[in-house]
Amino acid sequence: MWRRSTKNKPKSDAELLAELVQQAEREQRRKERLKRRRDYFGWLRAMPGWAKTLISLALLVLVVLIADGIRRESKEFKATLVAFTGTVQVLPHEKGQWVAAELNMALRDKDLVRTGPQSSATLVFPDGSAVQLEPNTEFEVRLLDFARGGVRDRSFMVRFGSAVAYVSQFFGARSQATVCTPTAVAAVRGTAFRVVYDPASQQSLVQVVEGSVRFRTPLAETPSQPGQVATASGYRLAGAASLPSEVQRFLTAQVASLRRYEQPPHWLQQIEWGLTNLLDPFLQILGLVPGGWSYASTDFARRTACKEALRRLRVHLESLNEVPEYLNPVTLQELTGLHPKEKERILSAFAGNMLESYRKVGRDQYIVRARARDKKRTLYEMTIAEIRPVPE
Repeated sequence: MWRRSTKNKPKSDAELLAELVQQAEREQRRKERLKRRRDYFGWLRAMPGWAKTLISLALLVLVVLIADGIRRESKEFKATLVAFTGTVQVLPHEKGQWVAAELNMALRDKDLVRTGPQSSATLVFPDGSAVQLEPNTEFEVRLLDFARGGVRDRSFMVRFGSAVAYVSQFFGARSQATVCTPTAVAAVRGTAFRVVYDPASQQSLVQVVEGSVRFRTPLAETPSQPGQVATASGYRLAGAASLPSEVQRFLTAQVASLRRYEQPPHWLQQIEWGLTNLLDPFLQILGLVPGGWSYASTDFARRTACKEALRRLRVHLESLNEVPEYLNPVTLQELTGLHPKEKERILSAFAGNMLESYRKVGRDQYIVRARARDKKRTLYEMTIAEIRPVPE
């Protein structure tokens, strides 16, 4: 049956009129939008030329200061090998093989430094803090982290040997630094001290020159004051004792030599960091975080990563017939069934790359606390039932 095609059927007068009305309405709305836009920026057009130039220059200066502030922030993620004597080797994490040390070599997370007999090496950080490695020492840069507002998070490990550390007065009031051995942790704030570890006897000790040190193992904790030494054999912690006078004189001289690297922040840096700290919420929306451009490093992402790491840890703990009596916060070595790479992934989500605390409260019951690596170092508590933030 033949049907008449309506594809090319002429439009009626009513249809044409309706289209003209719709087109006119669209044009009217467009004009209204343009008018509102002109009215919104009318004050800018009414300004004299010199004022427009001044505003443009101010915006340009603001952008330059923010960009330079972000550049300065990137320096916080590395240490510099400023001096060494004798045989010193470096194992960059990315290369996986030992190389001879070079002057002003940059060291980053997971890099190792090893000194030979009668050798030493000095590492310096942007705020003027410094670490001197003594002979026959292997030292790991575990974590170099930074959040806007001058919040630093640094963690190191003396795998064997000894190191003298000086924490600059410009380190930051809310910053934290930890020097670990395989069995103990020395948490410090604005202080000078020495950490020694003997792998044969598993003995750790911390000798305090200035300030205070919180020395802890998975079993116990003790504060150490200037002129004191705290010792741990494995996880068993001995109380603090007086530091021999000859050792104290030696360490005081060592610290004095490290103090020369300390210098106050430049006034321009203070201005730039003030701006980046003020604009931090906006910069994080753009993905401009300390250390580079990455949405994975925003505060929200870091809190999420911490909770996810705790969930993975809980899955493993729940798979055990009985949870361990204690747990090394730095190595998780008591979790023998957990792959080393998985341990590293879990710990990397926490401030200091370590647990805040672990406590067994029953055969399969525990309380684990860890801090996220966000600006506020948010504290989370995990039990078999939940993971929740802990108010402080």
